[in-house]
Amino acid sequence: MKGYLTTTQTAERLKVSQTRVRQMIIEGIIKAEKVGRDNFISENEVKRLEKLNRKAGRPKKAAVKE
Repeated sequence: MKGYLTTTQTAERLKVSQTRVRQMIIEGIIKAEKVGRDNFISENEVKRLEKLNRKAGRPKKAAVKE
């Protein structure tokens, strides 16, 4: 489909795993079109996600004051 990326291509562009892309689709973070068994993400949606200032990994714990 022209103008759309697969979950694999999206994962490569966002530097995350394919599983994480599927998770983000289920959570509603990424809007995707389901065609048969495959999800397709629009080029504009990937660009929007690339602009977000996301940090990789788990958030750090808050410092405990004594």
